[in-house]
Amino acid sequence: MFDGLLTEDMNIYAVTASTPAESSYAMYCPGHYPSPEDDFETCLGDLFSISWIEDSEKHDLQKETLEQQHGVVRRRTLVDYLDFSSHVMQYGNKELSKEPIFTYIGTNPDNDNSTMKAEEFSSNPSAEIAHSSRLTRGAVSQRDAQLHYLWHRFNRSADGSSEKIEAQKQLQNEILSRQQVDQNIHQIIALVFGEENVSKMIESIRPAGQPLVDDWDCLKMLVRIYGEICGLLSIYGKKYTRAMANMCNAGINEKQMTLASNQACLK
Repeated sequence: MFDGLLTEDMNIYAVTASTPAESSYAMYCPGHYPSPEDDFETCLGDLFSISWIEDSEKHDLQKETLEQQHGVVRRRTLVDYLDFSSHVMQYGNKELSKEPIFTYIGTNPDNDNSTMKAEEFSSNPSAEIAHSSRLTRGAVSQRDAQLHYLWHRFNRSADGSSEKIEAQKQLQNEILSRQQVDQNIHQIIALVFGEENVSKMIESIRPAGQPLVDDWDCLKMLVRIYGEICGLLSIYGKKYTRAMANMCNAGINEKQMTLASNQACLK
């Protein structure tokens, strides 16, 4: 989102949950550790978000800086040897990260004068991985959070019950919907750029420091046309936003996108 857009001479500092090529991960999901109470059937938070929220809840934000919190959140979110991990990124003017968090979100008076342990800011990689692995073993890709919710409902429903039948129907619909989006995007790209370029359009990632797309109006146009003809992109479907950006960078126009979308989606 910010890569290639926020420069160090801007008076803006931003932090993201992941690199441009990664997904972020849901946390406190049913059936995983740590798990919410049985009454909850959905994931209750995002690993990146709960990391900075829970850190803010227990420290004196008049003393803790944005940079210090970035280190804590990065350590909790990053687990290099596990599938569910992402790299917290900083963009813009990093000098602003030296300021106390209190400057932007205030503080909880109950935490005034609380102190932080040195190991909370440790830069030791092995310590970071060991600490993180205890906290993130139950993370779920945000793209799959809805699927996880529906599977959990189906799995916990009594065999033969109306709830089980309905849960199975919703789960099957979600799987079919995802497959349809995969097929739509594949076919649209193939119609415009050729079958041999489908994988390239979907998987290509620009070098760090370059924005996602050169023409943002083009990207908005592709998303709009797809939504009008094929249906709005779901959380899962939004993973193809990069593919649409690559299509814009390759020179697609409105007429091509409209014709391809009609052919792919209105059979």
